[in-house]
Amino acid sequence: MHTLMEMAFELARKSNPFPNPRVGAVIAKEGRVIGRGYHKKPGMPHAEIEAMQDAQRAGESLSGSTLYATLEPCSHTSKRTPPCAQEIISKGIKKVVFAMEDPNPLVGGAKLLREAGIEVEGPCAKEEGVALNREYLKNIMQKPLVAIKMAMSADGKTATRNGDSHWISGEESREYVHKLRSDFDAVVVGAGTIKADNPQLTSRIRGGKNPYRIIVDGSLGIPLDSKVLANTDGKTIIATTEKAPRGRMLELETRANCTVFCCGKESVDMQKLVSSLSAMGMKKILIEGGSELNASALEAGVVDKLYLFIAPKIIGGKDAKGVIGGAGISSMGEAIKLGNMKTRKMGEDLLLEFSVKKR
Repeated sequence: MHTLMEMAFELARKSNPFPNPRVGAVIAKEGRVIGRGYHKKPGMPHAEIEAMQDAQRAGESLSGSTLYATLEPCSHTSKRTPPCAQEIISKGIKKVVFAMEDPNPLVGGAKLLREAGIEVEGPCAKEEGVALNREYLKNIMQKPLVAIKMAMSADGKTATRNGDSHWISGEESREYVHKLRSDFDAVVVGAGTIKADNPQLTSRIRGGKNPYRIIVDGSLGIPLDSKVLANTDGKTIIATTEKAPRGRMLELETRANCTVFCCGKESVDMQKLVSSLSAMGMKKILIEGGSELNASALEAGVVDKLYLFIAPKIIGGKDAKGVIGGAGISSMGEAIKLGNMKTRKMGEDLLLEFSVKKR
């Protein structure tokens, strides 16, 4: 990838304009960077406009320059922002390089630029562009983004042989998880996690929002005194199966102020669950389950992204649980492939982020 396109991606990662795409732009002329910009939030200038304004504030002429953008420039007028392609044409920019095409049928900016005589190069970094804007792309397809958050020791364990898991990850990692929850519409856990950890599944970030709390419980064995059921905001949902006792379902709905619905015969169907949550308007779903729920979601093919926290600890023991359960695979050819790895330090921990490649 060209160095200036890499710079545009770095700018794009600062943006948070969902449901709009994350976009960064860099303008270069005669071997110098003269303008930078990114789309900060909905309603604010797009990245290309920001970059052009940045150059003009510095007294630079845009005529004859090259613009690098992480997404194809738009050609339509939205409620709050003008079309970028027209602005690019009017400023005399001679070349536009973009990482990936915009799947939104209203865009089509590259065609307009070419018709105006501007040299257009792209898509030139589609894989990186897809990874950057997975949330936006899923939203365009009217499907939710599904991520799994996992925390493990350096040897891949989530708890000791006796089930003790408090705490594998450090304080900074746990604080970041609360930020994640605030950014997602729903958090999904299994009944085993509720029984073992008794979490509240709230976001403790000041000014943050609490997500819907989704509990996967095929037999409705969740204790009525669980902390997650103590919240009376009506945002607790239990996904169960047809084999679950009807009396227990009614008891949970009336005494715990939660919604219970069936999502499979013998076990909870993760594809049906994700589809149901999407129909309820949930666009971003975070799974914080145990090894079996993680395996079920991955095997169902619903996962788009992984957040993997690794603590500098060794637990050991053949009876200590790992992060992924299930039956596993029989050959390496069946392995679920990951891509677009990003790493960052979280105190003493390491956070790895991956996109999940579809089989």
